Amino acid sequence: MKEIEGSSTLEMKDATMLGNITCGYKCQFNQQNNPTDLERRKSTITKLTGLIIFYALAMTVEIIGGIKSNSLSVLTDAAHMFSDVAGFSISLFAVWASGWDATSYQSFGFHRVEVLAALLSIQLIWLISALLMYEAVDRILHDSSVIDGKVMFSVAAFGFLINVIMITWLGHNHSHHHHHHHHHHHRHHDHDHSHEHMGEIEELVSSPYPKSSVVNMNLQGAYLHVLTDMIQSIGVMITGGIIWAKPNWVVIDLFCTSVFSVIGLISTLSMLGNVIGILMERTPREIDVVGLRLGLRNLKGVFEVHDLHVWSITTGKTVMSCHVMLEVGVDSKETLHSIRQLCERSYHIHHVTVQIEQE
Repeated sequence: MKEIEGSSTLEMKDATMLGNITCGYKCQFNQQNNPTDLERRKSTITKLTGLIIFYALAMTVEIIGGIKSNSLSVLTDAAHMFSDVAGFSISLFAVWASGWDATSYQSFGFHRVEVLAALLSIQLIWLISALLMYEAVDRILHDSSVIDGKVMFSVAAFGFLINVIMITWLGHNHSHHHHHHHHHHHRHHDHDHSHEHMGEIEELVSSPYPKSSVVNMNLQGAYLHVLTDMIQSIGVMITGGIIWAKPNWVVIDLFCTSVFSVIGLISTLSMLGNVIGILMERTPREIDVVGLRLGLRNLKGVFEVHDLHVWSITTGKTVMSCHVMLEVGVDSKETLHSIRQLCERSYHIHHVTVQIEQE
Protein backbone atom coordinates (compact mmCIF):
# COMPACT_ATOMS: atom_id res chain seq x y z
CA MET A 1 0.00 0.00 0.00
CA LYS A 2 1.39 3.35 -1.01
CA GLU A 3 2.25 5.69 1.87
CA ILE A 4 1.18 9.33 2.06
CA GLU A 5 4.09 11.51 1.04
CA GLY A 6 4.60 15.25 1.51
CA SER A 7 1.81 15.64 4.07
CA SER A 8 1.88 18.49 6.54
CA THR A 9 2.05 18.17 10.32
CA LEU A 10 -1.61 19.18 10.57
CA GLU A 11 -2.64 16.46 8.13
CA MET A 12 -0.73 13.85 10.11
CA LYS A 13 -2.48 14.95 13.30
CA ASP A 14 -5.82 14.70 11.56
CA ALA A 15 -4.94 11.21 10.38
CA THR A 16 -4.08 10.20 13.95
CA MET A 17 -7.37 11.61 15.22
CA LEU A 18 -9.31 9.75 12.55
CA GLY A 19 -7.55 6.54 13.40
CA ASN A 20 -8.54 6.88 17.03
CA ILE A 21 -12.15 7.57 16.12
CA THR A 22 -12.23 4.60 13.78
CA CYS A 23 -11.02 2.22 16.48
CA GLY A 24 -13.80 3.30 18.79
CA TYR A 25 -16.59 3.18 16.24
CA LYS A 26 -18.61 0.10 15.44
CA CYS A 27 -18.63 -0.84 11.80
CA GLN A 28 -21.93 -1.23 9.97
CA PHE A 29 -21.39 -4.98 9.71
CA ASN A 30 -21.12 -5.24 13.50
CA GLN A 31 -24.26 -3.21 14.20
CA GLN A 32 -26.51 -6.18 14.76
CA ASN A 33 -28.71 -4.28 17.23
CA ASN A 34 -29.71 -1.64 14.69
CA PRO A 35 -33.52 -1.27 15.00
CA THR A 36 -34.04 -1.49 11.25
CA ASP A 37 -31.89 -4.61 10.97
CA LEU A 38 -33.63 -6.27 13.92
CA GLU A 39 -37.09 -5.56 12.53
CA ARG A 40 -36.04 -6.77 9.08
CA ARG A 41 -34.77 -10.07 10.51
CA LYS A 42 -37.87 -10.47 12.69
CA SER A 43 -40.15 -9.93 9.69
CA THR A 44 -38.13 -12.42 7.63
CA ILE A 45 -38.25 -15.04 10.39
CA THR A 46 -42.03 -14.63 10.72
CA LYS A 47 -42.58 -15.07 6.98
CA LEU A 48 -40.29 -18.08 6.69
CA THR A 49 -41.85 -19.77 9.73
CA GLY A 50 -45.32 -19.32 8.25
CA LEU A 51 -44.16 -20.76 4.94
CA ILE A 52 -42.68 -23.81 6.64
CA ILE A 53 -45.88 -24.55 8.59
CA PHE A 54 -48.27 -24.14 5.64
CA TYR A 55 -46.03 -25.98 3.20
CA ALA A 56 -45.50 -28.89 5.60
CA LEU A 57 -49.29 -29.24 5.80
CA ALA A 58 -49.72 -29.04 2.02
CA MET A 59 -46.83 -31.46 1.46
CA THR A 60 -48.39 -34.06 3.78
CA VAL A 61 -51.73 -33.82 1.96
CA GLU A 62 -50.06 -34.13 -1.45
CA ILE A 63 -47.95 -37.13 -0.45
CA ILE A 64 -51.05 -38.98 0.78
CA GLY A 65 -53.04 -37.88 -2.27
CA GLY A 66 -50.23 -38.75 -4.67
CA ILE A 67 -49.91 -42.27 -3.29
CA LYS A 68 -53.69 -42.78 -3.30
CA SER A 69 -54.13 -41.47 -6.84
CA ASN A 70 -50.90 -43.11 -8.09
CA SER A 71 -50.01 -39.79 -9.76
CA LEU A 72 -46.34 -38.99 -10.26
CA SER A 73 -47.23 -35.36 -11.02
CA VAL A 74 -48.77 -34.94 -7.57
CA LEU A 75 -45.75 -36.61 -5.99
CA THR A 76 -43.56 -34.25 -8.03
CA ASP A 77 -45.44 -31.31 -6.57
CA ALA A 78 -45.08 -32.81 -3.09
CA ALA A 79 -41.36 -33.34 -3.67
CA HIS A 80 -40.94 -29.72 -4.69
CA MET A 81 -42.81 -28.70 -1.56
CA PHE A 82 -40.44 -30.87 0.46
CA SER A 83 -37.47 -29.12 -1.14
CA ASP A 84 -39.16 -25.81 -0.35
CA VAL A 85 -39.66 -26.75 3.31
CA ALA A 86 -36.01 -27.80 3.52
CA GLY A 87 -34.91 -24.64 1.73
CA PHE A 88 -37.04 -22.40 3.96
CA SER A 89 -35.64 -24.13 7.04
CA ILE A 90 -32.11 -23.50 5.80
CA SER A 91 -33.01 -19.90 5.07
CA LEU A 92 -34.51 -19.51 8.54
CA PHE A 93 -31.24 -20.68 10.07
CA ALA A 94 -29.32 -18.35 7.76
CA VAL A 95 -31.35 -15.32 8.84
CA TRP A 96 -30.80 -16.26 12.48
CA ALA A 97 -27.06 -16.71 11.88
CA SER A 98 -26.80 -13.36 10.08
CA GLY A 99 -27.67 -11.72 13.39
CA TRP A 100 -24.53 -13.07 15.06
CA ASP A 101 -22.01 -10.42 16.04
CA ALA A 102 -18.93 -9.95 13.90
CA THR A 103 -15.71 -11.34 15.35
CA SER A 104 -12.03 -10.65 14.82
CA TYR A 105 -11.94 -13.58 12.38
CA GLN A 106 -15.34 -12.87 10.78
CA SER A 107 -15.00 -9.09 10.54
CA PHE A 108 -17.92 -8.74 8.10
CA GLY A 109 -20.18 -10.83 10.31
CA PHE A 110 -22.07 -13.90 9.10
CA HIS A 111 -24.19 -12.33 6.39
CA ARG A 112 -22.92 -14.69 3.71
CA VAL A 113 -24.47 -17.64 5.50
CA GLU A 114 -27.68 -16.73 3.66
CA VAL A 115 -25.81 -16.90 0.35
CA LEU A 116 -24.51 -20.38 1.16
CA ALA A 117 -28.00 -21.40 2.29
CA ALA A 118 -29.45 -20.21 -1.02
CA LEU A 119 -26.84 -22.27 -2.89
CA LEU A 120 -27.69 -25.38 -0.85
CA SER A 121 -31.40 -24.86 -1.55
CA ILE A 122 -30.72 -24.69 -5.30
CA GLN A 123 -28.71 -27.92 -5.18
CA LEU A 124 -31.57 -29.63 -3.33
CA ILE A 125 -34.03 -28.63 -6.06
CA TRP A 126 -31.69 -29.98 -8.74
CA LEU A 127 -31.30 -33.31 -6.97
CA ILE A 128 -35.04 -33.88 -6.47
CA SER A 129 -35.85 -32.77 -10.03
CA ALA A 130 -33.32 -35.23 -11.44
CA LEU A 131 -34.78 -38.11 -9.40
CA LEU A 132 -38.34 -37.31 -10.50
CA MET A 133 -37.35 -37.09 -14.17
CA TYR A 134 -35.67 -40.47 -13.87
CA GLU A 135 -38.82 -41.96 -12.31
CA ALA A 136 -40.98 -40.46 -15.08
CA VAL A 137 -38.84 -42.01 -17.81
CA ASP A 138 -38.86 -45.35 -16.00
CA ARG A 139 -42.67 -45.31 -15.79
CA ILE A 140 -43.01 -44.42 -19.45
CA LEU A 141 -40.87 -47.40 -20.40
CA HIS A 142 -42.12 -50.00 -17.93
CA ASP A 143 -45.33 -48.92 -16.22
CA SER A 144 -48.95 -48.46 -17.29
CA SER A 145 -50.53 -47.78 -13.91
CA VAL A 146 -54.09 -46.52 -13.47
CA ILE A 147 -54.35 -42.97 -12.09
CA ASP A 148 -57.30 -41.57 -10.12
CA GLY A 149 -57.89 -38.24 -11.87
CA LYS A 150 -60.51 -37.03 -9.37
CA VAL A 151 -58.21 -37.37 -6.37
CA MET A 152 -55.34 -35.93 -8.39
CA PHE A 153 -57.37 -32.84 -9.30
CA SER A 154 -58.62 -32.30 -5.74
CA VAL A 155 -55.17 -32.54 -4.17
CA ALA A 156 -53.65 -30.20 -6.77
CA ALA A 157 -56.45 -27.69 -6.13
CA PHE A 158 -55.64 -27.74 -2.42
CA GLY A 159 -51.96 -27.14 -3.18
CA PHE A 160 -52.88 -24.26 -5.48
CA LEU A 161 -54.96 -22.64 -2.72
CA ILE A 162 -52.06 -22.85 -0.27
CA ASN A 163 -49.73 -21.26 -2.85
CA VAL A 164 -52.14 -18.39 -3.49
CA ILE A 165 -52.35 -17.67 0.24
CA MET A 166 -48.57 -17.74 0.61
CA ILE A 167 -47.77 -15.57 -2.41
CA THR A 168 -50.35 -12.99 -1.28
CA TRP A 169 -48.88 -12.95 2.21
CA LEU A 170 -45.32 -12.49 0.97
CA GLY A 171 -46.39 -9.68 -1.35
CA HIS A 172 -48.22 -7.83 1.43
CA ASN A 173 -45.27 -7.99 3.82
CA HIS A 174 -42.85 -6.77 1.15
CA SER A 175 -44.96 -3.64 0.58
CA HIS A 176 -45.10 -2.95 4.32
CA HIS A 177 -41.33 -3.36 4.59
CA HIS A 178 -40.74 -0.77 1.88
CA HIS A 179 -42.97 1.76 3.65
CA HIS A 180 -41.05 1.34 6.89
CA HIS A 181 -37.75 2.21 5.26
CA HIS A 182 -39.17 5.45 3.91
CA HIS A 183 -40.16 6.46 7.44
CA HIS A 184 -36.74 5.52 8.80
CA HIS A 185 -35.01 7.70 6.23
CA HIS A 186 -37.08 10.70 7.35
CA ARG A 187 -36.13 10.16 10.98
CA HIS A 188 -32.46 9.90 10.05
CA HIS A 189 -32.69 13.23 8.24
CA ASP A 190 -34.09 14.91 11.37
CA HIS A 191 -31.36 13.35 13.47
CA ASP A 192 -28.68 14.90 11.25
CA HIS A 193 -30.08 18.39 11.91
CA SER A 194 -29.92 17.97 15.69
CA HIS A 195 -26.39 16.51 15.78
CA GLU A 196 -24.69 18.30 12.91
CA HIS A 197 -21.25 18.71 14.46
CA MET A 198 -20.87 15.11 15.60
CA GLY A 199 -22.22 13.94 12.27
CA GLU A 200 -19.36 15.67 10.43
CA ILE A 201 -16.82 13.58 12.34
CA GLU A 202 -18.72 10.33 11.96
CA GLU A 203 -19.18 10.88 8.23
CA LEU A 204 -15.39 10.79 7.81
CA VAL A 205 -14.91 7.40 9.35
CA SER A 206 -18.20 5.56 9.08
CA SER A 207 -21.33 5.02 7.07
CA PRO A 208 -24.98 4.74 8.15
CA TYR A 209 -27.04 1.62 7.90
CA PRO A 210 -28.58 1.22 4.43
CA LYS A 211 -31.87 3.08 4.16
CA SER A 212 -32.97 1.77 0.76
CA SER A 213 -35.46 -1.06 0.51
CA VAL A 214 -33.55 -4.32 0.12
CA VAL A 215 -34.92 -7.66 -1.01
CA ASN A 216 -33.46 -10.37 1.20
CA MET A 217 -31.97 -13.14 -0.91
CA ASN A 218 -33.74 -15.89 1.01
CA LEU A 219 -37.13 -14.15 0.72
CA GLN A 220 -36.43 -13.69 -2.98
CA GLY A 221 -35.81 -17.41 -3.20
CA ALA A 222 -38.94 -18.16 -1.14
CA TYR A 223 -41.09 -16.02 -3.42
CA LEU A 224 -39.58 -17.78 -6.44
CA HIS A 225 -40.35 -21.21 -4.95
CA VAL A 226 -43.96 -20.29 -4.16
CA LEU A 227 -44.55 -18.80 -7.61
CA THR A 228 -43.09 -21.87 -9.32
CA ASP A 229 -45.17 -24.23 -7.16
CA MET A 230 -48.33 -22.26 -7.90
CA ILE A 231 -47.76 -22.59 -11.64
CA GLN A 232 -47.03 -26.28 -11.21
CA SER A 233 -50.22 -26.78 -9.18
CA ILE A 234 -52.21 -25.26 -12.03
CA GLY A 235 -50.58 -27.71 -14.43
CA VAL A 236 -51.32 -30.67 -12.17
CA MET A 237 -54.95 -29.53 -11.83
CA ILE A 238 -55.30 -29.42 -15.62
CA THR A 239 -53.63 -32.81 -15.94
CA GLY A 240 -55.87 -34.28 -13.24
CA GLY A 241 -58.95 -32.89 -14.97
CA ILE A 242 -57.91 -34.45 -18.28
CA ILE A 243 -57.21 -37.86 -16.70
CA TRP A 244 -60.47 -37.59 -14.75
CA ALA A 245 -62.29 -37.21 -18.09
CA LYS A 246 -59.99 -39.58 -20.04
CA PRO A 247 -58.65 -42.26 -17.64
CA ASN A 248 -56.51 -43.89 -20.35
CA TRP A 249 -54.41 -40.75 -20.93
CA VAL A 250 -52.00 -41.58 -18.10
CA VAL A 251 -48.96 -40.67 -20.21
CA ILE A 252 -49.83 -36.99 -19.80
CA ASP A 253 -49.10 -37.33 -16.09
CA LEU A 254 -45.57 -38.52 -16.84
CA PHE A 255 -45.06 -35.85 -19.49
CA CYS A 256 -46.09 -33.11 -17.06
CA THR A 257 -43.72 -34.49 -14.44
CA SER A 258 -40.79 -34.08 -16.84
CA VAL A 259 -41.88 -30.61 -17.94
CA PHE A 260 -42.39 -29.34 -14.40
CA SER A 261 -39.04 -30.72 -13.32
CA VAL A 262 -37.29 -28.86 -16.14
CA ILE A 263 -39.19 -25.66 -15.29
CA GLY A 264 -38.07 -26.03 -11.68
CA LEU A 265 -34.45 -26.29 -12.81
CA ILE A 266 -34.70 -23.27 -15.12
CA SER A 267 -36.31 -21.16 -12.39
CA THR A 268 -33.18 -21.49 -10.25
CA LEU A 269 -30.74 -20.17 -12.87
CA SER A 270 -31.27 -16.47 -12.10
CA MET A 271 -30.82 -17.00 -8.38
CA LEU A 272 -27.78 -19.20 -9.01
CA GLY A 273 -26.24 -16.38 -11.05
CA ASN A 274 -26.72 -13.99 -8.13
CA VAL A 275 -25.16 -16.45 -5.69
CA ILE A 276 -22.13 -17.07 -7.91
CA GLY A 277 -21.73 -13.33 -8.47
CA ILE A 278 -21.61 -12.63 -4.74
CA LEU A 279 -19.23 -15.50 -3.97
CA MET A 280 -16.95 -14.39 -6.83
CA GLU A 281 -17.16 -10.81 -5.49
CA ARG A 282 -18.49 -9.54 -8.78
CA THR A 283 -19.50 -5.88 -8.95
CA PRO A 284 -23.28 -5.69 -8.38
CA ARG A 285 -25.21 -5.23 -11.62
CA GLU A 286 -26.87 -2.07 -10.36
CA ILE A 287 -23.50 -0.33 -9.85
CA ASP A 288 -22.02 1.54 -12.82
CA VAL A 289 -18.31 1.33 -11.99
CA VAL A 290 -17.29 3.54 -14.92
CA GLY A 291 -19.73 6.22 -13.82
CA LEU A 292 -18.63 5.86 -10.19
CA ARG A 293 -14.96 6.27 -11.11
CA LEU A 294 -15.76 9.31 -13.25
CA GLY A 295 -17.86 10.82 -10.46
CA LEU A 296 -15.03 10.38 -7.96
CA ARG A 297 -12.50 11.95 -10.32
CA ASN A 298 -14.77 14.94 -10.87
CA LEU A 299 -14.92 15.74 -7.16
CA LYS A 300 -13.15 18.92 -6.09
CA GLY A 301 -9.53 18.29 -5.17
CA VAL A 302 -9.32 14.74 -6.59
CA PHE A 303 -6.44 14.22 -9.02
CA GLU A 304 -6.72 10.47 -9.69
CA VAL A 305 -8.63 7.36 -8.58
CA HIS A 306 -7.22 3.84 -8.80
CA ASP A 307 -7.63 0.37 -7.27
CA LEU A 308 -11.41 0.88 -7.23
CA HIS A 309 -13.27 -2.22 -6.04
CA VAL A 310 -17.01 -2.68 -5.47
CA TRP A 311 -18.54 -5.95 -4.26
CA SER A 312 -21.37 -7.36 -2.14
CA ILE A 313 -21.14 -9.15 1.18
CA THR A 314 -24.71 -10.28 0.57
CA THR A 315 -27.74 -8.83 -1.17
CA GLY A 316 -28.10 -5.17 -0.18
CA LYS A 317 -24.77 -4.88 1.63
CA THR A 318 -22.40 -3.33 -0.89
CA VAL A 319 -18.79 -2.44 -0.08
CA MET A 320 -16.37 -0.14 -1.90
CA SER A 321 -12.66 0.49 -1.49
CA CYS A 322 -10.36 2.71 -3.54
CA HIS A 323 -7.19 4.81 -3.56
CA VAL A 324 -7.72 8.53 -4.12
CA MET A 325 -4.84 10.83 -5.02
CA LEU A 326 -5.47 14.43 -3.98
CA GLU A 327 -4.17 17.65 -5.44
CA VAL A 328 -1.66 19.66 -3.40
CA GLY A 329 -3.17 21.57 -0.50
CA VAL A 330 -6.57 19.86 -0.57
CA ASP A 331 -8.35 19.20 2.74
CA SER A 332 -8.65 15.41 3.07
CA LYS A 333 -11.61 15.68 5.48
CA GLU A 334 -13.70 17.62 3.00
CA THR A 335 -12.80 15.22 0.21
CA LEU A 336 -13.72 12.17 2.30
CA HIS A 337 -17.04 13.78 3.11
CA SER A 338 -17.72 14.37 -0.61
CA ILE A 339 -16.76 10.80 -1.51
CA ARG A 340 -19.04 9.39 1.15
CA GLN A 341 -21.97 11.53 -0.02
CA LEU A 342 -21.47 10.54 -3.67
CA CYS A 343 -21.33 6.82 -2.85
CA GLU A 344 -24.34 6.88 -0.54
CA ARG A 345 -26.70 9.17 -2.44
CA SER A 346 -25.96 8.17 -6.03
CA TYR A 347 -24.99 4.50 -5.69
CA HIS A 348 -26.42 3.42 -2.29
CA ILE A 349 -22.98 2.22 -1.16
CA HIS A 350 -22.89 2.69 2.61
CA HIS A 351 -19.60 1.02 3.55
CA VAL A 352 -16.69 2.91 1.99
CA THR A 353 -12.96 2.56 2.64
CA VAL A 354 -10.67 5.17 1.07
CA GLN A 355 -6.87 5.30 1.00
CA ILE A 356 -5.83 8.96 0.68
CA GLU A 357 -2.66 9.70 -1.26
CA GLN A 358 -0.95 13.01 -2.03
CA GLU A 359 0.12 14.05 -5.53
